[in-house]
Amino acid sequence: MLQENPKILVIGLGEIGYHNAEYMTQLGIKVDGYDISKKAIERAVNDKVITKKAETFKGYDYYLICVSTHHPTNMFAPFFDGIIGVAERLAIEGKENAIVAIESTIPKGMSKKLCDIMQHRLHVAHVPHRYFNQEKKEHGVRQLRVLGGCKPCCTFEALQFYRDFLDIPIHTVMTVEIAELTKVLENTHRFLEIAFAQELKMFADDQGLDFEELRQAINTKWNENILEARNGIGGHCLPKDTRMYHELSKQILPYSTIAAAIKSNELYQSRIAKEDFMVLSPKEIVVYEECTSS
Repeated sequence: MLQENPKILVIGLGEIGYHNAEYMTQLGIKVDGYDISKKAIERAVNDKVITKKAETFKGYDYYLICVSTHHPTNMFAPFFDGIIGVAERLAIEGKENAIVAIESTIPKGMSKKLCDIMQHRLHVAHVPHRYFNQEKKEHGVRQLRVLGGCKPCCTFEALQFYRDFLDIPIHTVMTVEIAELTKVLENTHRFLEIAFAQELKMFADDQGLDFEELRQAINTKWNENILEARNGIGGHCLPKDTRMYHELSKQILPYSTIAAAIKSNELYQSRIAKEDFMVLSPKEIVVYEECTSS
């Protein structure tokens, strides 16, 4: 049942955790925060999106896990030590029957692994974020979200919190595995779309064709939307999540389009880097060589 004046802790105050806390604070809800980064804590406190830093995980009714799932030294590589560490701490300190909502992007099976670590003393659901900071008004915290629980009771409790208390529209799925795969596959599909545009750009260049004119011509059809080819696929989410799905699928799909798209993106980025290098002045080339040798 939904608690009156619930105690809420956001774990991980990067972009997703910060804006979750900000959304709830704007609703008049008191939120505490936790992050291993002192700067992240200071930012959230100074901006008044959290009430205070949590010194312990004890006594909270709702835990929103928003920790990063990329490797500290390689943003393109999935890494789950942080989120597993949070679950191990909640297994000891977490309030019994509290709700743990995982917003971090995770692979199939991770939610139940965390639930097992906590021995189902707490309800565990996955509610993958869809926050897009460039369109915060339309695609901020309050947008249609997917929710799946490890058990029916987990789904019920998390649904009450997100839909009824936070007023966030929810699409409920029957299994937590569907919720887990939703976010991963959203980003994988986007990766494929961008990789195809990049491949088409390389093809057009090789054939002496104007890629932009070709793209616009194709997009005159009502159900076509070839994307722009920019500077390769970067950022935290798309490369990491695409590799996450590739790891899940490569045993049954050894010739997958995902593997080809990853290689295609690497080739495109290599070409872009080479083209950028070729247009540098001699002085700039020296600087470039010095930088890359360090």
